[in-house]
Amino acid sequence: MTDKKVIAVVFGGRSVEHDVSILTGLQFIEALDPTLYDGVPLYVDPLGQWWTGDALKSRKNYPVSVQDAGLVQVTLDLAAPAAARPRLGFQKKSLLAEKTQFIEFDLMVPAIHGSNGEDGTLQGLLEFAGIPYAGCRTLGAAATMNKQFAKAVARREGLNVLPELTVTKPKKGQFIDPGELSKELQAALGDAPFPVIAKPSNLGSSVGVSKADDMDSLVASLMAIFRLDGSAIVEPFVQNLVEYNVAVRRNPAQQIETSAIERPLSKTDVLDFKNKYLAGGAPGGPKLDTGPSEGMASLNRVLNPEDLTPEQEAQMRDTSTRLFDALSLAGSVRIDFLCNSETGEIWFNEANTIPGSFAYFLWEAAPTPLSFLSLTSDMIAEGFRLSSDRLGATDAASGGATIFSQR
Repeated sequence: MTDKKVIAVVFGGRSVEHDVSILTGLQFIEALDPTLYDGVPLYVDPLGQWWTGDALKSRKNYPVSVQDAGLVQVTLDLAAPAAARPRLGFQKKSLLAEKTQFIEFDLMVPAIHGSNGEDGTLQGLLEFAGIPYAGCRTLGAAATMNKQFAKAVARREGLNVLPELTVTKPKKGQFIDPGELSKELQAALGDAPFPVIAKPSNLGSSVGVSKADDMDSLVASLMAIFRLDGSAIVEPFVQNLVEYNVAVRRNPAQQIETSAIERPLSKTDVLDFKNKYLAGGAPGGPKLDTGPSEGMASLNRVLNPEDLTPEQEAQMRDTSTRLFDALSLAGSVRIDFLCNSETGEIWFNEANTIPGSFAYFLWEAAPTPLSFLSLTSDMIAEGFRLSSDRLGATDAASGGATIFSQR
């Protein structure tokens, strides 16, 4: 009999960040404390089907072949008794019949980036089913995925953010009116708005981001974004652009703390998805053949850059700490900033509730270093605590809302 907890890590998903999510999920499993936890990989394919099997733990098997890898298709049991452990159901065939069997687990770790994983939808499903899970709750996940809403919260907190124009996808059969867009752009960003940055309102970090130098290129950028999302944000392009990122979490002592600060390096004006996740911007996809201390951590970056002034560092740490509370966040969250390297001005850009690799490499280089193993253990413990805190009576009598007579 073992006292180890079974941790189901779900990754992949119906998301444009499907491939990067695989790396994040596998790294989390690799970093689990083997004396405390057993990791179960849960792969969600691009069609939304859930699979498990030992072959999923090996990066060399991706892109995965379901038949060749001998995977088992599973479904999340949403009707398990409240007192029972969460479980995954699958069909096992015998000579006489087909029988449903179950894989029990104790907590789920969402590692799906972007749509359907980082936006509160998966978290809401787990809340509905009463399944303990790690990371942000439904509110925090949904609030940060919507970039406009997150910026509005930052403004309310008195934090520095860029102005923006939100552009909604035209209805079917309609088109973007450049003249009307120009008026709206000038009203939001000023008489000479270009160059600008256009990005999806509700997708993950750096997905679909592009720079536009004139109206024609902006319209083209927006049409590309509308293939991915129903709305877009247009912001001024920051001259002399430098980006900074910092991770933030609540430690076991219930204190909010921040990690090392990183400055990603890019050879282009915009740190888009290719520059951020594909090594050197080269084709071929994320580096899935690296060890647990590499992967997305091997992106060209400078940790704890010396060019930051004490005032800039303090601003980013203060902003991250305040947003962690204001947006009701949990887990290991990464806060991204934009900076004009000539003027030194810094703006909050966006928050990522499931950052690549859970930003563990930023914690390893933090003022008080934290190993990936310790980070995963802390996230799991926090997940159990937050899930337990939410539990309450759900019967109608307890709420004084009984209408039908009880038999």
